[in-house]
This record gives sequence, structure tokens and C-alpha cells, in this order.
Amino acid sequence: MDTDPLSRFLQALPPARREAVEQLPRERQEALAAEWERRLSDDVSLLTVSELDPHAAEARAAEDVAAEAL
Repeated sequence: MDTDPLSRFLQALPPARREAVEQLPRERQEALAAEWERRLSDDVSLLTVSELDPHAAEARAAEDVAAEAL
């Protein structure tokens, strides 16, 4: 299992969105990954999803972060 936040964030994104994020500067990618991790731990709307399907919660949070950034 990969523990690098940026790698995990990119893996949680759908392929097209992942490609768009990978075009951003590394510092911006890392900032988005940090925001993604913050949302996973702080967003109460993701807590139930996270308990039932952790991958779905990660994907939802990643998509939200990427959509706001792009």
C-alpha cells in the first residue's frame, strides 16, 4: 500500500482528472493532496461513506478537491 499522500490522491482520481492534475506544478499537486487528506479527516459527510466504502470516500474527496482546483 502506498503511503505517499500525493500518490494516493492521484490514484483516487479518475484517469482524465488525474492527467489534468499531473500537468500542474509539483507544489500545487502536493497542496491538493494535503487538502484531500484534510477533507478525508474533517468532512463529516464523508465519515459514513468512509466507513462503508473507504475507496469511494477517497474518490469523492479527490474529485471535489480537483474540481475546485481546475
